[in-house]
Amino acid sequence: MTSTSKNGYGSTPAILFAVFAVVCLVAFFAYRGGDIGKLGPLVGNIGGGSWFGASIVDSIVGGLVAAVILIAWFGVGTFVFRYLKVERMENHSHVLELVRNIAVGAAITSLVWFFLGLAGLYSTTAAIIVTAIGALEGVLSLTRVREAKSESRVPERAGMFDKVLLLLIAIPVVLALISAIAPPIAKDTLLYHFAVPKNFIGQHSNAYIDGNIASYLALGTEMHVVWARLLGGIYSERAAEVAGSVTVWLFFPLLLAAVFGWARELDISRRFALLAVLIVAAVPTAYHVASSGYIDVALALYVTLAIYSLCRWWREPSNVTMLLIAIFVGAALSIKLTTAFVIAAFALVVLLRARNPVAIAPGSDSATLSAGKIAALGFGALLLAGVFASPTYLRTWAATGSPVFPFYMSIWPGKAEGWDVERSNLFQAMNSQYGGADVDKSRYLTAPVMVSVAAQPEEPKNYDGVLGVAFLLGLPLLLFALWKLELPVEAKIAAGVAGIMFAFWLFSSAQLRYLLPIVPALAIAIMASVGAYGRQLRSVAQYAFAAASLAGILTTFAWFCQKAPLRVALGGETKDEYLLRNLDYYSYYQLIGDEVSIKEGVWLINMRRDTYNSKHRVFSDYLFEDWTLRKLVWESSNITELRTKAKDLGIRAILTRHDFLFDYQRSTLVDEKKSRGENEAKLKLAKELLLDGAVKSDAKFSLVKLGS
Repeated sequence: MTSTSKNGYGSTPAILFAVFAVVCLVAFFAYRGGDIGKLGPLVGNIGGGSWFGASIVDSIVGGLVAAVILIAWFGVGTFVFRYLKVERMENHSHVLELVRNIAVGAAITSLVWFFLGLAGLYSTTAAIIVTAIGALEGVLSLTRVREAKSESRVPERAGMFDKVLLLLIAIPVVLALISAIAPPIAKDTLLYHFAVPKNFIGQHSNAYIDGNIASYLALGTEMHVVWARLLGGIYSERAAEVAGSVTVWLFFPLLLAAVFGWARELDISRRFALLAVLIVAAVPTAYHVASSGYIDVALALYVTLAIYSLCRWWREPSNVTMLLIAIFVGAALSIKLTTAFVIAAFALVVLLRARNPVAIAPGSDSATLSAGKIAALGFGALLLAGVFASPTYLRTWAATGSPVFPFYMSIWPGKAEGWDVERSNLFQAMNSQYGGADVDKSRYLTAPVMVSVAAQPEEPKNYDGVLGVAFLLGLPLLLFALWKLELPVEAKIAAGVAGIMFAFWLFSSAQLRYLLPIVPALAIAIMASVGAYGRQLRSVAQYAFAAASLAGILTTFAWFCQKAPLRVALGGETKDEYLLRNLDYYSYYQLIGDEVSIKEGVWLINMRRDTYNSKHRVFSDYLFEDWTLRKLVWESSNITELRTKAKDLGIRAILTRHDFLFDYQRSTLVDEKKSRGENEAKLKLAKELLLDGAVKSDAKFSLVKLGS
């Protein structure tokens, strides 16, 4: 460490940083009128009725199922590392080793469930067998977990501030668990994260689901939902639901444990390791993802472990470190195609490393690895990652003609019922709206500030989420440290990979939850850089990061209060009561059950394609949910013809969200190439179909029956 990093630059930098932190926090709170600003009234949502009820047993059973699956992950992963010997570093973290084993076990069992689906073996029997094998190995290996009690290489006494940090970390984790136990209400979860596994179980396989294009996606995390639902379903449907959701939530505490372990291996002090964990845990969107059945936290865990493995490979290029990279990148790729951005960043690091041949073992002055050997190991890892993730992509390729279906069809054509090049291009255009750079190019330059300060949920222009200002506070410290101070090579690699991935994110789909995979690595790099500064700045920084995290946790708590899931998690509120409060259309789903028999089909239009909560056969377009309606309206000359075409779809009822559908300025039914008179005639025709003789309707929704 240089004398500059030891002594700092006096008190001026610390004062300037404190002022910067205050300005950032004030700016952040200025944009939080919709949640923190309403926190007082929102807290009242938590009460309002009984707290406990009989259905708490479902919550307990579901949680226990998730715990058993966690043990099975650990067992499978520990078995793998009996044969994959990994040398322990000087500052070895037992916590990180434990997370690594569990993550590998989860990756392998996900692949197992994929192949079981191909074989049509999604059954309770299969779930019990897989669980028994993994859990037995896990129980036999649990005694080794005791080593995790001595985490620090140099024992450090935990002060009061450290204990406060632990408490702050626990708050979003516990809130996410409670929300995960509650019935799912998030859009993508109802669209496919839970809807697809539910359908897979119903058909006993992972065969493609008619009308649900998401069933063609990589579904690595959803495989665990299948597993959990099969086990929980032994007791009840509600227990199955809880088991699936809590199993996905498990990736959140695992991710935080990985951050702490990696920080300790880098010899970051316990306090700043806890701060690294805290600024990740306090991201409101991380809470939302972990509590909603979304897959981005699981993706973040694998990307984080992959970057950690890349850092180990940098210091010691070997077959073992190559395999670690392959497993974790492959697991990430089996979750989401955007892992391709990670691969691009890793490829650049491999090329940089190949420029500097190193000794085969640390401290060895014997033979060295050539640049070609280093490059072969690095790119071999990325190739093996592709092999690990390939089954799902090969299957999609065989079925549609494109391994990346339903994306980029103008580049690599594919074909499946309910999707085409036009919709693929519209999907890409829709994703490009996130971040607002499609209409204001200056947003590319201001993105670090805007995403930290002004980001808002449910607003595509403002990144559809909330990050918080902790990372904005750390950015200047990190950049200056990279320029002037001495940092561990691991921190430089983490920062470099995060920067490359941020650039890809910014110019693709700037949706905040897609940014989560780089947040842990960035937190590690920031805390490593803080350690390179003088005592005064470090002292100010710890309180600044804690305050920024507290602001994020307040946002998280406001979101928690908006949903108020505590009573339903404890059984004091029924599932139907909870859904009626949180899904404005749920009463229509209940009404369908009274008006339409289960065998009769229902056409959902602009209903977020919530097939998860429907007990009926459903017809609905994927994403662009009024696509078929628009087509039929423009093909029909009168209402009789339109109703006939609707009946030909095999449906007997139509449930529609219509509040914007009949607004001439916003309606997707309007064809700009046609005259206003023609468009108004078609809007009138659609109104006759969707409103006339409605069983129930209001200003937003309508339910109509078409008759026999």
